[in-house]
Amino acid sequence: MQNVVKLFPSENPSALVDRADFTETIGLLSKICNRSALPILSHVRLSSEPGGIALIATNLDIQAETSVAADVDARFSTALPAAALHKLMKKGTPSNTAILELLNDGEPDDAERFVATKCAIQLADSRFVLDAQPTDDFADPIRHDENAHVQRFSIASAVLWNALDGTLDAVSTEETRYYLNGVFIHSHNGRLRFAATDGHRLYIQDTDVRTGKLEVSGILPTEGVKFVAALLDGHASSVPAEVELSGSIAVFVFRDVAVSMKLIDGSFPDYQRVIPAEPDKTAMIEGAVIGAAVASLVECTGAKHVRLSFDATTLAISAKGDSGEGSTEIPCQFEGDPLQINFDAKYLRSAIEAASPDGKKLKLRMADAVSPTIVTGSIGGWSGVLMPTQD
Repeated sequence: MQNVVKLFPSENPSALVDRADFTETIGLLSKICNRSALPILSHVRLSSEPGGIALIATNLDIQAETSVAADVDARFSTALPAAALHKLMKKGTPSNTAILELLNDGEPDDAERFVATKCAIQLADSRFVLDAQPTDDFADPIRHDENAHVQRFSIASAVLWNALDGTLDAVSTEETRYYLNGVFIHSHNGRLRFAATDGHRLYIQDTDVRTGKLEVSGILPTEGVKFVAALLDGHASSVPAEVELSGSIAVFVFRDVAVSMKLIDGSFPDYQRVIPAEPDKTAMIEGAVIGAAVASLVECTGAKHVRLSFDATTLAISAKGDSGEGSTEIPCQFEGDPLQINFDAKYLRSAIEAASPDGKKLKLRMADAVSPTIVTGSIGGWSGVLMPTQD
C-alpha cells in the first residue's frame, strides 16, 4: 500500500495558508470592521473555495471581498474577530505558514454541518485559540439590485488614486448636509470627474476617462473612499481598476479585492455656480515656499486666518493669533491691481498641498477680496475653489 502523508493531524475542517499573504489580507479587511451593537461586524468571514479561502468583511455600508491561496477542507467555514486575528498573525510565533483548525462542541447542527465555536491557529510550535461566530449570523452581501442598470468602466489605478486622494480632504463632515459627506463621481463633458465640497472649498479632479454616452453619477461615502484609497496607495500604476456603478451601489475591483459600497442617497449640489468665470488677477508662486511661510506663521502665532497682500513681484503674508502676530514676504509673479485677501489658514494649507504636492508651481486666480479664488498647480486636471474669509 502506498504511504499517504496527512496534511492535517486532525479530522476537523482545517486550512494551511501562507502567513505573509494571509496577514496582509486580514490587515486590509480589518480596516472596515467596526465595533458596534452587532459583534459579527467586527469579524471576517472565511469559507473554502477551490484552491483557497474566500474572505469577506463588511460594516453594512461597505464591504470587501478577496481570497488567498490555501490547502483547505471543503467544510471550512467560520467568522473570526478581525482585530484579534490580525494581531495574532503579526505578533505570534515566527513561521512561514499558519494552520487554522475549526473546533466545535462535538455536535453537528440539524443540517449535519460542522459549526465552529472556536478556531485553533498553529504557528510553528505555538497554538492559539480564538472564539468563532457562525457564518449564518453574517450580514447579507452588498450587491446591485436585481434589475439595476449597471455601468461598467475601467480607470488606471494611478488616476483613480489621484482623484480620490485629491478630493477627499474637501469632503464635508457636517451631518445635516449628508449629501456632502462623500466624493461625487460623475460625467462632465464626456469625461469622468470627481468633486467634493464642504461649503468652504471645492476640490475637482478631471480625468481622461471617457464616459461617452454613459451618464455616470453617484456620491461615494467618505469611509468607502478612504478604504479604496488605502487599497490603491503604494500599488497604483497604469494597471486599471474595474468600476461598476448602479443607482445605489458602487464596486471597485483592484489587487484581487472587490470593494462594494452603498452610495449616499441624495443629490450633490450644482457646484458649477460657485466657480468664478474669469478672475482678472493671477498670482504665480512656488507651492513649497508659500506652504512653508503660512505654516510658520500659523504655528508661531496660533492664527486661524492669514492675510495675503499681492503686488507685482511680492506676496506679503501676515497673521495674528492668540500667541502673537507675524508677517513675511515671498517672491510672486502677480498680474492685476494690488489685492488683499484673507483665507482660513487650514483650508489654504490644504489647497496648497492638494494643488502642489511637489512644491512647485501654484496659481491663484482672484477677482476681489470677497469672491471665490481658483487654485491650480502641478497636478493635471486638479482645481480647487477657495472661499475667502472676512476680517
